[in-house]
Order: sequence, then structure tokens, then C-alpha cells
Amino acid sequence: MKFTLTILTLLFFLTASGQNDCSDALIVCGNMGYDGLTANGPGRQELNNSNTCQSFENNSIWLELHIKTGGTLGFTITPGNPDINVDFDFFIFGPNVTCGNIGQAIRCSTTNPEFAGSASNLTGMNDSETDTAEGPGELGNNFIRWLTVQDGESYFLVIDRPIGASDFSIQWTGTASFHDTPVFNNPDSISLDLKQCDDDGIDDKISLFDLTTHQAMLLDTQTDVALTFYENQNDVITGSNPITSPGAYANTSALQTIYTRMTNSITGCFNSTAFTIEVINPIVAGQPVDLYLCDFNEDGKQEFTLSQNDTAIKDGGLNMMVTYYSTLEDADNKTNPIPALYTNEVPYTAETIWARLENISGCFGYDVVSFTINIIPLPEIVYKLDIVDFRDSENAITVVMPDPESYEFSIDGGGFSDSFVFENLEAGPHVVFIRAKTGCKTIHENVVILNYPKYFSPNGDGLHDTWRIPYLSLHPQASVTIFDRYGKVIDGFRGENPGWDGNLNGKALPSTDYWFVLELENGRKIQGHFAMLR
Repeated sequence: MKFTLTILTLLFFLTASGQNDCSDALIVCGNMGYDGLTANGPGRQELNNSNTCQSFENNSIWLELHIKTGGTLGFTITPGNPDINVDFDFFIFGPNVTCGNIGQAIRCSTTNPEFAGSASNLTGMNDSETDTAEGPGELGNNFIRWLTVQDGESYFLVIDRPIGASDFSIQWTGTASFHDTPVFNNPDSISLDLKQCDDDGIDDKISLFDLTTHQAMLLDTQTDVALTFYENQNDVITGSNPITSPGAYANTSALQTIYTRMTNSITGCFNSTAFTIEVINPIVAGQPVDLYLCDFNEDGKQEFTLSQNDTAIKDGGLNMMVTYYSTLEDADNKTNPIPALYTNEVPYTAETIWARLENISGCFGYDVVSFTINIIPLPEIVYKLDIVDFRDSENAITVVMPDPESYEFSIDGGGFSDSFVFENLEAGPHVVFIRAKTGCKTIHENVVILNYPKYFSPNGDGLHDTWRIPYLSLHPQASVTIFDRYGKVIDGFRGENPGWDGNLNGKALPSTDYWFVLELENGRKIQGHFAMLR
């Protein structure tokens, strides 16, 4: 039987200390070899006067061999450290002996590979040797004759390391076989991990788990096989201290490893695996937004409605509540909540608010998220308007300011944008709006785009009988002076007046070109000319 498989989930490399006594011997099953075995300490001394190889336990591990099918039984022990100074001995007792009455070893080897001049520090039993015992010291060559075993027999194999430091592996040889190891049946490779929230009415992150949830699947049709559950790795190997109520087990930490042992009650063969149980927090808060208020009180303080963020924090969750706190510690401990209508404490300084989201009933757990509140000072909007008019329908207004990127602009009630230039404007009144992008201040200014008629016809037909500048009445203090081609002042009027009727001192002047000068209240002057047609 040349099997050299490595068992990992079964033994966890066997670093546990439970197999250095006969009563805790590891039952060998499945005809597979073991890697990474460790023998640390002698445990209880059980080799005194029980072997012909004149040795006792130094660092030992006990294995129990249950024969399913008889035949020849051998093995090779290979130290992990090949140094010739590392020495492993072994002893076999049986058949069918019991702990406390193991009798004399029927096979043993205590040869020291260095003293014996061996080529390696491997040891074991094979079909080519004839001696059944060898050692101590320089006596022997590390190997002895293998056993011939019968169906149903049992033996104890003790492996001891008297010199050096090393783990070892063992590979079985011969025709005999051991009983099969139970198999964890999981055809769909589903996760065995269990997760649930704390919903038992006490917020302590402890819940009752049914560790047997997957038991029927794992056992499948195997007979004489049972599952037991353990809290630590050593207990699952030794079969000690099983969990007594696996159907209602209270976890000891939020994330905990549970070890499962599947044991055949007839053969004693077992297999093991592990899974986790976890008390999860089902509460995940949505992301709130930072809150800003304008400094309309001009003192750096405002009353914030923190509950504006409730909907975002709940993120669609039902049966939930949100409370607010000034510190993360208070939010975690659920102490010193602040009111939903909250006035910031330090003027003009961003303040962090911590929001705690939790269920009103059901699963315990919570999540904490933060946002800031801040007061935005009212800006002083410094600007001027650059007006281009008297261009028919190609007039324009440009807002000139040092920081236009902080503002957005609109004209005549249209939508706001980043553009501070308004073009292709018709003559007439317009309103220019300037709004801070913070939303904290908006100003407007009334602007008149002016133009003048290029002719008029004072013939009494009621059409174009006077020459006037449209919308100049919106500049009542503006003045207009009219000249003839020689520069002689003909007439003049204010912006609030109806205009010129084409007469001078009651007499009609002839059809010809005339010139004008318009002077606005701000000192701006515009010159032009027009024609009178009678």
C-alpha cells in the first residue's frame, strides 16, 4: 500500500500536544501519509522496561493503527531536517494491547544514524530487512523487518526524537490497509460559514448559532458517523471538550472559528474541518451631504436642520432612526445626542457632526457617518458694467470683476451661467444679475441699452414727428444738444422731455442732416447725426 498523500484539514499539521501519551494516541485512518508531524515532550513516561532497544520517551507522538485488511505493514519516517545528527526512534506494541498494559515492543529501532555511519537519517520498516529490533547507538542500520498483520488487529506506534530538532513525515508501505476516514460531503462546495445579526433583545454582539445547519449534507449517507463541534484546534484533534449544545451555541467573539470533527464510532477514524461564525452588523449608512448656511445674521452662527440628512443616511432603509452627536466617541457610545435643530458653536469654522444609524427594532448594530456644517460669510460683490450700445442689435454688456469664477450671471430673468458677457442685445431696459456660487448673495442692476433713430419726419402725420432717443426717459437727468452742420446749437432737451420737433423758435427748419451730443449722468458722452425729412 504505497500511499503518500498529505493530510492537512484532518491534523492541522499536528502541532497540538495531545498525542504524546498512549491514551491520546492519534488513530491512523485512510492509508494516507502524514506530513509536518511534531513531537514535543515525552508526556507521561510509558516506555520503561517495555522494549528491547533500551530507550525511553524524549519527544514522542503516539499513533494507533487499526487494521481493516490484513497483509504486510511497513513505513518510512523522513525527518524534515536531513541533518544526520537528527535522530528518530520508534516502537510498536501489539497486537490488540491496551494503554497501561502495552507489554513488550514487538518492533523497535533506536539506532543513532551518525554513530552507525548511516547515509541518511531516515528510519522505518520494510520488506528487505530481517531483524525486528536494533539499537541503541551504533547498532543497526535504521530499518527493521515489517509486520504481517491480520484483519481487525490494532497496534500502537510510538515515534520518539531523542536528538536534534525537526518535524517529520511518515509514508505507509505494504499490502495492509487502515479503515477509511469519514468524508465531509459538500458536492456544491457551499460555504459552511454562518453569519447572522444580534437580534436576541440584548445588544451584546452575541447570538445563538445552529452549528448543525449543514450536518445532514456533510454526513450524507455515511453510517456510524457523528459530528461534534469544538472551540479550539487541540480539542478537535483529541476529541476533548465538545460543545454541548451545538444547535443553540452562543458565540464568544464577533468572528469566531468553530472546529468540526466527524468520527466513525466503530473504527474511531475521524476527519475534521473548520468554519467561522460571525455576528454581522446589518446596518450600513448612506452618505450624508455637508450643510452650509449663509451668514444672514452676520455673526457667524445659524440654526442648522441636521435632519435634512436623515433620508440620505437611511439610504432607503425602513424602521430605522438617526441621531446626531458632536464627537465620534459619543456616537459610538450613544451618549450626549444633540438636537436636530442645532446652532453651530464656533463662528465661521467648519464643525463635524457624527450621525448614528440604527434599527428601531430587530437586528442590533449601528453605523456612524460624518458630515460638516459651516457658515458662509456674505461676499462683498465688487464689479462694474462695461456697456456697448448704439450698435442697433449688436449691443453688449460685460460684467467686469476681479473674481468672476466665484459668481454666476444672468440677464433679464434668464438662466444663470458662468458667462459674464451678454451680446446681441436690443436697445431698451435690461436687468443684470450677479449671484455668488455659494448662493449666499445676489445683486442686480438695471441697465438701459440706448440707440437713436437715424431720421425723423415732422410732417404732422403722427409718425416720427419728433426726434428722441428711445428709453432716454429712464435717464431723466441726461441732456441732449442738437447742432446744425455749422456747429450752431439748434435745440436741446433733458432725458425726461419728449424730444425735438424740428423747429427753431417756432419756425420749421429745412430737411438736412443734424448732429447731437448726448451726455449721461455718469459723464459719458455720445455723439452722432441724423436726418430730418419733411
